[in-house]
Amino acid sequence: MKKAILTIISVSAIIFCLVSAVLPRHKADLYSALYKQNVTIEKADEKKVELKKGDFFVFGKIYGEDIVWEIVNDSETPLSWSKNAICFRAYDDKSSDWLTSDLREWLNSESGFLSEENFSSTDIVKQNEDGDTMFILSKKQLQSFKESKRAKSPTASAIRNDGSNKLVIRKNCWYWTSSSIETNSSSVAAVTQSGGFYKTLPADTLMGVCPAFYLESKAVTICGGNGTKEKPYVVR
Repeated sequence: MKKAILTIISVSAIIFCLVSAVLPRHKADLYSALYKQNVTIEKADEKKVELKKGDFFVFGKIYGEDIVWEIVNDSETPLSWSKNAICFRAYDDKSSDWLTSDLREWLNSESGFLSEENFSSTDIVKQNEDGDTMFILSKKQLQSFKESKRAKSPTASAIRNDGSNKLVIRKNCWYWTSSSIETNSSSVAAVTQSGGFYKTLPADTLMGVCPAFYLESKAVTICGGNGTKEKPYVVR
């Protein structure tokens, strides 16, 4: 009996090791199977449209995958926010100051997020008051949305390239805000899986990034799609 129990324990340990070694490599496939995002990119003849709040559009790429954005206000220079967490990165090695952070530098660098591989042009983008092409929303800005709106899922390519060997399969992820914690300057405010707020250290590499930018105008040229979440406009 004792020998049988030891055998079961040994076999279980081997299976656990194999699963731990193999499954993390395929976590993006598992995520895609569990949480289908069902986005179809349709190409068509060019035409002009005026974007409005609630419209979705494709603009730029990361990891070779199209980035889907949502218009979240109705201003003349609409605020566009990524539909998903597009990647996982640290905020900074140690600082919680957005203006000096590594993440801000990466988002606005032509050797980083704004590389030619990701964006052939950023002519439709209007820089914000800090001179940023891309940025992340502050806690104050995010508080204007409902919790359900704040909750964000990562893309499968973000999971595939997260750089970790951890097997974490959850629909939504934590992601950064651009706000430090007033009572703890060494931490950054973050959005949790449920859309609530908490804090984490800036060096956390498993935090999602949900960039935003302002459009120069709500009038854009598209070459496909219908503006829905399932069939976003394709912005030329």
